Amino acid sequence: MSGRVHRGKIRQFEEQEVPVDMYGVGSSLFQGRFDFTADVVRVEGKPLAKVGRSYRPNPRLERVE
Repeated sequence: MSGRVHRGKIRQFEEQEVPVDMYGVGSSLFQGRFDFTADVVRVEGKPLAKVGRSYRPNPRLERVE
């Protein structure tokens, strides 16, 4: 689950014992200090992005093994 997830919603789900494998909280835990999130857009070269997201190469980055 992801999208508008915050501490209160997680607490509510846990209290109701909603079956959840993981929570995607984005920047909600940082209380405005950071406004950055990242999305998985490719796995082993295969496109895997959400609608409206895509792989955007950045020549300033280098691969770390």
